[in-house]
Amino acid sequence: MYKKSLLGLGVVALVGMALGACSDLGTSPDTASAQPSEKAAQAKQYSNGELLDLVKQIKAADGTSLTTVSGEELSSQENPMKELLALMTIEPAECKALGALGSSETIAGSTTAGGASVDTAGGVMTGVTLTSGLDADALRNTVQNNKSQAAACENITLSMAGQSMTMTTKPVEGVSSVPDAAAYKTAISLPDGRAQSTFIAYAVKDGVLITATASGQNADATGAAAAGALMDQAAALIK
Repeated sequence: MYKKSLLGLGVVALVGMALGACSDLGTSPDTASAQPSEKAAQAKQYSNGELLDLVKQIKAADGTSLTTVSGEELSSQENPMKELLALMTIEPAECKALGALGSSETIAGSTTAGGASVDTAGGVMTGVTLTSGLDADALRNTVQNNKSQAAACENITLSMAGQSMTMTTKPVEGVSSVPDAAAYKTAISLPDGRAQSTFIAYAVKDGVLITATASGQNADATGAAAAGALMDQAAALIK
């Protein structure tokens, strides 16, 4: 199922995820050098393989299994995505650092796995990523910090090679039943006049960061519910 595209959820989707959620997991002083802490050790420490086994149990909206990607495969996608974003001009300029992160960046000391699905008929791509092995308090703080960061970079323009696209990000309520989940919608206007939306939701369950996404030209109608369903399934598996 076009595994290469599923790994990154598409260039536009990843950019939207990076800017829409403004996740600072890759560079925050609290998490950049984070290793499994005493608090994190109190929760179950999942290996890459164990997280992959959990993802294999999560189903897409049509009941089919996700196309899974290992932590190693996710890591292999980081540099190309970061290099692409680094070539872009991002306005406001203060949002440049946020945009260059990419939401799939691996954190030292963590384990991860993901899965994705493409609804060709509906035009929506969905995905979920699980990250384990980091300080639970730091993860929760990051989810909360995303709210202020998303507000600061609510309207962004990305330009490269004479082409530009705009992104507008708003928080979305009620996406998931997981306590303290935070969710955002990024409306993306592409250079050719097309538009699409990316929904991304973050939550922490027993020391595991759950990231769920839905992106596509038709995501407005079903994206929030699709991302929330993936998150709820993942949370139920983490014990």
